[in-house]
Amino acid sequence: MTGNRSSFRLWLFAFLGFFLLSASWAIAAPYEGPADESRHTVRAAGIFEGQVIAEQTPEGAVQDVPASLLVNWCFQQKATVAADCLHVRDPAAGEALREESTPAGRNNPAYYVVTSWPLAFWPNWTGVVLSRLLTGVISSALLACAFVAAARWTRSRAMVAGLIVGATPMVFHVNGSVNPQSLEIPAGAALFAAMMALVHGRKAGEGVNRAAVALAGISSAVIVVPRFTGIMWLVGIVLVALVPSSKDRLRELWRSATVKRWSVFVAVATAVGLSWTVLVKPADPSGYDHGWTFGYMARFVVMDLYPNIANQMVAVTGWNDTLMPRLIYVAWFMASGLLVLGGLVVGNRTDRWRLLFLFFGTFAPLLVLELLSANQIGWFNQGRYFLPGAIALPMLGAWIMSRRVLSEEQMGRITRMLAVLLLPIHLVCLAFTMTRWQSGLASINPFKGSWTPAYGSVLPLVLATVAVGITFVVYWRVSGVPVAAEPEPVTEEPVKEPIRAAHS
Repeated sequence: MTGNRSSFRLWLFAFLGFFLLSASWAIAAPYEGPADESRHTVRAAGIFEGQVIAEQTPEGAVQDVPASLLVNWCFQQKATVAADCLHVRDPAAGEALREESTPAGRNNPAYYVVTSWPLAFWPNWTGVVLSRLLTGVISSALLACAFVAAARWTRSRAMVAGLIVGATPMVFHVNGSVNPQSLEIPAGAALFAAMMALVHGRKAGEGVNRAAVALAGISSAVIVVPRFTGIMWLVGIVLVALVPSSKDRLRELWRSATVKRWSVFVAVATAVGLSWTVLVKPADPSGYDHGWTFGYMARFVVMDLYPNIANQMVAVTGWNDTLMPRLIYVAWFMASGLLVLGGLVVGNRTDRWRLLFLFFGTFAPLLVLELLSANQIGWFNQGRYFLPGAIALPMLGAWIMSRRVLSEEQMGRITRMLAVLLLPIHLVCLAFTMTRWQSGLASINPFKGSWTPAYGSVLPLVLATVAVGITFVVYWRVSGVPVAAEPEPVTEEPVKEPIRAAHS
């Protein structure tokens, strides 16, 4: 019971730090500050008006939504324009219903039903910020689960270092918005950590960690249902953990009743997500023809699109219009390279296979899809689209380094160094983005500007400061060398082979 209470306390403090960081973004941003937010609020409001499957258009679907959620386009994608220009298109209409086409109109309703129900009661700023905070609660809970799995359920705490690197400022920016990707990204981290704990955290004959099985099942469902790309992430992450691995361990997992029950749950969730994708077609091309040649598109991808996507995965906030001070990207890429390239260098053939499969499985499918469909729908990839898989890359690299060459003490030093280097950057990114929304970057003072957050400029920065402090303490504490591996108390006993009677 002591170990169980210790793990829960660890989860609670990690959750608090992650949630406060997500909440700071949620209350600092204007409506439409995060990319695509109004598209998702329109989809959510339409669902609560009974339009789960709405009238489809080439761009998405038409929803009847309260006019109070429909705003003008003025500061989005214009980093030098402050958010004070934003206003409701038809203030006199109040909450009267208006037709609105949204590219998110064909999205699976699951995310919106769970997180955006406040919009049904308050179709205004109150509903938006409550929906953001509910999203932050769930995404932070998943990240905290990934953290506990990395710190408590494996023989090494190395993946904790990878989580520091993988959970970029962009992750928390998205977590503080109305967007189904806010759950998909932390679910990717949780699924990877749970699968590594299940398959590689124990040897054959040591039993099955039922908590890890449950986390893998829940995070799989969160990944696979809301977005059409979820099946790709589910298959990729599971394969990285399973292939290759100990046959005896796999047999032990397969014989587990807990694993079988949760496998059925994941299969049902996958069927639900796949059925929606096939029937409603949320990813169908719009049918335009830009006339671009394949050579032009390939050159644009290599020279412009993908270098910018790398920055976006760290932090190009707003509508991908707010580029951070350049040294932030240098620091984050150095940290990523340390773990990912380090794992590639010191790992054996199997380790390199895992790392390369995860890398190409993260980036290649969406790149190929974009090249095949850009003429019809334009360039659609953004850095955050890759994060459900990319968040696991430094976690895997750190795990390989610890397994092959580094001691627990050395890995702990790396974890602490990364915490010192990277965690303050979260606060810098929030403050810099606030200056963009408040003054259009006319001033670098986050307390001044022509627009001010609804709850003031001080509160988001205070919350973010407290969040960085809490997460720093949590990372620092778990990076110490454990006296002995802490067994997970909730464990299914290994299934024993039946004793067969001897025949004379």
